[in-house]
Amino acid sequence: MSKTILRALGRRAMQLAVVAVLAVPGVVSVIDARTKPNDPNLAQLPPRPASLHALGEAPPKVTAWINDHFGYRSELVKMNNRLRFKVFREFPSVQVTSGRHGRYFLTAHSTTDRPFQAVLSTCSGVLPDPAIVPYINRMFDTYRAAGLAPRLLLVPSAPVVHPEDLPRWLAPRCMGTDTGVAAMLASRALAPASSAAMLYPLAQMREIKQGATLFPKTWFHWTGEGLDQVVRLSLATFWHRPLDQAPPLQTKKYMHHSDVSHLFDGVSLESEIVEPDLAASQVTGCFGETCFPEVEAGKVLRDVSRFGNPKAQARRLLIISDSFGSKVSPWYARYYREVEHFATNNIDLLSPAQLTALRTYMYRNPDQTDILLLYHDGNAVYTDMLRYVTERMLPVAPGAPPLAVKALP
Repeated sequence: MSKTILRALGRRAMQLAVVAVLAVPGVVSVIDARTKPNDPNLAQLPPRPASLHALGEAPPKVTAWINDHFGYRSELVKMNNRLRFKVFREFPSVQVTSGRHGRYFLTAHSTTDRPFQAVLSTCSGVLPDPAIVPYINRMFDTYRAAGLAPRLLLVPSAPVVHPEDLPRWLAPRCMGTDTGVAAMLASRALAPASSAAMLYPLAQMREIKQGATLFPKTWFHWTGEGLDQVVRLSLATFWHRPLDQAPPLQTKKYMHHSDVSHLFDGVSLESEIVEPDLAASQVTGCFGETCFPEVEAGKVLRDVSRFGNPKAQARRLLIISDSFGSKVSPWYARYYREVEHFATNNIDLLSPAQLTALRTYMYRNPDQTDILLLYHDGNAVYTDMLRYVTERMLPVAPGAPPLAVKALP
């Protein structure tokens, strides 16, 4: 056999090999389409065209289906994500960015937000919504009319607590103290009674971070032994109660996946976590939808928790929060016989009857209950956000009509 024929056969074999390699994912995608349920988050295969118009619309729809269902797509996406992270320390999402000193930041709450929205909204130069102060005054007035006296803890988030870890170009925006929350608290429209019931511990948390963890380097939410110091600060500021009648909680350390790792497949971020060891501290604890069999709302809200400490002061603490409440709530168990925590992120899923029952349950025994509203600074400066997650929880004063609750625009 001549060399020319051998070279031709070799070229043909290489061509067939390339076709075979490319055909494998195609065959896999066809098999998966027939044997696996459709993922609603992926493009769906359009039906067979029944008209010329539908035939003209079919190609881009088929292309979208192929892009989403190409064989080994998930594995290839993970490989791409790992490569970009290992080589360039970048993420395949506008939601997270690499900072300095090994810290990562949540920079957008959704993929459609403008870049660095979640950081810039907490830093200097932010003008709070003009309607936020009138709403806060109304919120506290509504509680007082019902015979209740809550306090509001506004939690500074990682960008302003750790501005030195932000990307170099962004750090100067967040190193000051003239944040949007600070501007809100300085407003002349803020009623003195409202101001006295609020705490924004930016300076204190910048000091606490020097010796204790408040934000693990891979996390958006706060967690760590520094939370106990914030808890003590809030109790001393709001209720002036003695803090050392019960022994300190025992703690435990362990490695835990970051709360933002789910935003990008294939890249796993971890940090060391310090939390109360409830069992060692002889504190009963419950997290999740089964914690409140007394009310249906607990199953719907899901981000709920409760704790019991027989060695603590015989009072009850009610915490109403955003997602920043779940990690801090067990630290309060050192100081209260009962701690009950309800996050409001899923508040819109409750029916009117469930809301009424929940409010009745939460605001029981007012003489033996302290009420803490706890929201992070990113929620605090926007009226629609703070109002949306708190207004449905407001009590109704005896004889007053139910509040007219507005939906988000």
